Amino acid sequence: MRLLHGRPLAERLAARSRERSRALLGRDVHPALAAISVGIDPAANTYLQRLVRGGKAVGIAVRDISLPRDATERAVIAELDRASRDRSLHGILLLTPLPGKLDEGHLVDHIAAPKDVEGVNPYNVGLLLDGRPQFVPSTAEAIIELLRFHEIRLAGADVVVVGRSTVVGRPAAALLLSEDATVTIAHKSTNDVGALTRRAAIVVVAVGRAGFLTGDMISQGATVIDAGINMTPAGIAGDVDADSVATVAGALSPVPGGVGTVTTALLLRNVLTAAETQTAGG
Repeated sequence: MRLLHGRPLAERLAARSRERSRALLGRDVHPALAAISVGIDPAANTYLQRLVRGGKAVGIAVRDISLPRDATERAVIAELDRASRDRSLHGILLLTPLPGKLDEGHLVDHIAAPKDVEGVNPYNVGLLLDGRPQFVPSTAEAIIELLRFHEIRLAGADVVVVGRSTVVGRPAAALLLSEDATVTIAHKSTNDVGALTRRAAIVVVAVGRAGFLTGDMISQGATVIDAGINMTPAGIAGDVDADSVATVAGALSPVPGGVGTVTTALLLRNVLTAAETQTAGG
């Protein structure tokens, strides 16, 4: 079985980002990202720390804006509106999951579309679904970029995406359709997920349940992309039971070291794109 490591691709992306960042600095533009969290959870905190380290490596300042877990929706909106107006910030990321009392669907309306580097504002969601992507959720984009980098054929491939979240499953399905794959989405109300995944050449899983996809749920030689990040007593784990899947799959993206590594690099790349666009006339 082949492991689809993300680090070589992430390093390539970072090298190009450093060049772009230097060009911006040459124009006295200092690219910056606001990472806004509300009672940050362990998985989101891991991602934030990767962003801070990655940003430092490519010349992007990552401003950590942490709100308490009991912050009201009005307080979060005020912070998003403030960041949207702040010309020194070029990108805004609202870290999830959010406490249950907050309406994520309403909050993302307050992220200015030109700074929406995670592609969650309805404007950017609409462009993606219309086949004209501008900013795309970085984990979804990382799935496609990882498959391309490892030369996994997408055109004509039968793909099952397990999970329908707005930041992974749905946008990944839209991107796969743009690559001419035949895409099926399975979710919590799907009667027999295994019946679908066993017919697929490529399985993408993003459900937030450690070890959800097992070897008996895939076909011999299938490519499996694990987009899950779960905190367990043993450390970070994906949504794939790697031991059983490894005996059947032809290729598997590891966790850690697969999709997540590329996700960080792509989010930072989006910050540079936003900075370039916002300062093009300066």
